[in-house]
Amino acid sequence: MAKYPRLQQDQDNAFASTFGILIHDHFNIEYVDDNLCRIFGAENPDTLLNLPDLLSVLCDCDPQAERAFYAELMSGQASPRILTFRLTKPSGEVVHVLIAESIIHWKDKMAVQLSVIDITEKYNDFSSLEKKAYIDSLSGLTNRHGFERILECEISRARKYGYPISCLFIDIDNFKTINDTYGHHVGDDVITLFAQSCKNSFRQTDFIGRWGGEEFLILLPNTPQQYCHMLAERLRQDVAHQSVTVQDEKCLSFTISIGTQTQQDGNYHAQQLVRQADIALNHAKKHGKNQVVAFHDICRQKADK
Repeated sequence: MAKYPRLQQDQDNAFASTFGILIHDHFNIEYVDDNLCRIFGAENPDTLLNLPDLLSVLCDCDPQAERAFYAELMSGQASPRILTFRLTKPSGEVVHVLIAESIIHWKDKMAVQLSVIDITEKYNDFSSLEKKAYIDSLSGLTNRHGFERILECEISRARKYGYPISCLFIDIDNFKTINDTYGHHVGDDVITLFAQSCKNSFRQTDFIGRWGGEEFLILLPNTPQQYCHMLAERLRQDVAHQSVTVQDEKCLSFTISIGTQTQQDGNYHAQQLVRQADIALNHAKKHGKNQVVAFHDICRQKADK
């Protein structure tokens, strides 16, 4: 006997705000109930019954793959699934649904029944909690835990497609002195201003994170060393021209030191990328601060000695 997936019972109805039924034959919709209409934002069943097919309303769905799976399902080569999809109502509202498949007899033929649950509210609650878990509350940037996940993912992507990936390791110069002299609230203002400067200076495809304290990382996918250095230098200059308000309405300016490193040509290692950028940062801080130092320049200097 085939083993079909089971939905966990929700006796208090806390999980499902709306539960609907849809029946389709080769994705041609043949039956929907009123609850399903509400989930899909349809005025009445005829609105859905007259659609070209079910796949036309599901987002993030590969029609070719779904049709291939349907053939396997009906031939007994695959088992019914429990899936989640996004769909867009005619109003433009995005709805998240959980769908449980089952094979039924319908009008003297085999068809697929979908039990559809609207999980939008629960999905949004979960997404909000997940986002908070990876966001630094002060700067609004990705925290270290979240950035480590991004780093591994982007290194894998760079390795797969063979493009260069660059890293900026940044430290706010003399940050302890700022806290000790003006108070931690001014230090917080410095971090907030710096985070905003980063957001304004980099591309949407770049990743900015607060590594801890006054240290930050910026990851630049598909970015060679030369362009990485240019972006780092531009950020350093922008920050040097900004200031925060301190006691007696005075303005306090601050600077940053940056270490950079780029990996390419098949040499991709997440921890090594960060460690080498950190080495370059330490070199920048020990040799005057308020500057950008590339790891490969340090290696070249050692080789020349």
